[in-house]
Amino acid sequence: MTADRATSTRSRLIEATITSLRTKGVAGLTSREIAGAADVNLQAITYHFGSKDSLVAAALTELVQGRLDPVREALEGDDDPAERLFNALSTIRSAFAVARPDLEAYADAVAASSTNPELARSLGEIHENLRAYLSDLITQMQGDGYIQPWVEADAMATLLIAVGDGVATQSHFGDPDVDGVLDQLALLLLGAREQRSRVWPAAAKMLLRRMGKH
Repeated sequence: MTADRATSTRSRLIEATITSLRTKGVAGLTSREIAGAADVNLQAITYHFGSKDSLVAAALTELVQGRLDPVREALEGDDDPAERLFNALSTIRSAFAVARPDLEAYADAVAASSTNPELARSLGEIHENLRAYLSDLITQMQGDGYIQPWVEADAMATLLIAVGDGVATQSHFGDPDVDGVLDQLALLLLGAREQRSRVWPAAAKMLLRRMGKH
C-alpha cells in the first residue's frame, strides 16, 4: 500500500467514524458500518488502527481538536490578552449551534470511557494537553497583570475543563445556557485580575452592559 493510499484510507476511516459518532454515539458503532461508510474493507480498521476502539479514540481526538483549533487561534492573536479571551469565548459561542452534535458525541464518549480503555486514554490525553495549554495561558496573563497571582493556574485550568465537560454532558439531555456560562467564565477570570495595573477592556464593559450589571 502506497503512503498516499494509506493516508487516504486512514482519513476516510476517521471521517466515517466521526460522522457515525455524531449520529449514533459510541454504542451504536460497528466496524462493518464504519468500513462500509469509508468504502474500505473491514480489515483496513485493524491494519491502520489495530482495533475499532483505537479508531474511535483517534476519531474523537480529531473531532475535539477540530473544535479547539479556532479557539486557540483566537487566544494566540495579537490583541490585548483580555480581548483575546473575549474573542475566544465569542468563537465558542458562535460555533455552538453547529457544534451541538459534536458536544453530544463527546459527552457520549466520556460516558463510554468508563468501560473502554482506549477512549479513556484518548480523553486523558485530550484533557492533559488542554490543561497544560490553559495553565500556560493563565500564567502568561498573570505575568501581564491580568489575573492575580493567588489564582492557581493548574487548578483553574482543570476547573475550566470541568465546566466544558459539564456543558457537553448537559447538551446530551438538555439545553445548557451557553451564553450565560461563557459570560460568567469571562467575568470570573477578569474579576481575578490586577485592577491597579490595567483598566477593563472595552469588550468587558460591553459584556457587563449586556448583562445589565454596568
